[in-house]
Amino acid sequence: MARCCSYNTIIFRMKSREVEGIIRPRCSTVWAFTNLHTIDNHVRKKINEAGFFYIITMGQIGINQRLVSSLIETWRLEMHTFHFPHREATITLEDVTLQLSLKIDGLPITSVITNDVRVACHALLGDTPPNKYIKGKSIYLSWLRQKFKQLPVDTNDNVVTQHAKGHILMMIGGCLLLDTSGARVYFMYLLLLCNLTEASHYSWGGAVLATLF
Repeated sequence: MARCCSYNTIIFRMKSREVEGIIRPRCSTVWAFTNLHTIDNHVRKKINEAGFFYIITMGQIGINQRLVSSLIETWRLEMHTFHFPHREATITLEDVTLQLSLKIDGLPITSVITNDVRVACHALLGDTPPNKYIKGKSIYLSWLRQKFKQLPVDTNDNVVTQHAKGHILMMIGGCLLLDTSGARVYFMYLLLLCNLTEASHYSWGGAVLATLF
């Protein structure tokens, strides 16, 4: 596991690296990470039902740009491992489940998208994104933030479930399973959230690890 390695060489590189050589990873902010106190308790229970509650309570994660830059120098793409002076290390399923508390031994994350994005969004989220918030088979996270920022006062269980799905989609697209844009989430994940109890049976941790590679 990656956490078992020696960091002496990395720390040395962090101290000696020139500022212009630092890699600055793109960081996507998940709205719920900094606004958890505003999310209704009923919505939180639904998120917990799907197995994502720990993610939403993590808070905003800082990125050490020097450490990331130094680690990239030791990464060997052909072997998916970090090569350190004394040993090799990689990120494992155990790391994922310990850090994120996501299921790693469940059903695989697979889906064939045959539905119309707009029709399915209306059925599962209670609203249809305007065309400018849809690109191919993905939805812009900015629309999800606007739509699910506040639970209506006059609500019911169906609306609560829709808001829980919206927040989970934002976590998936903004933190767990990012696409190359960092601004959208694939529609296929919404289809896996049709039933939140069943969604908890999927190997979301396995999908996170696969996305890293």
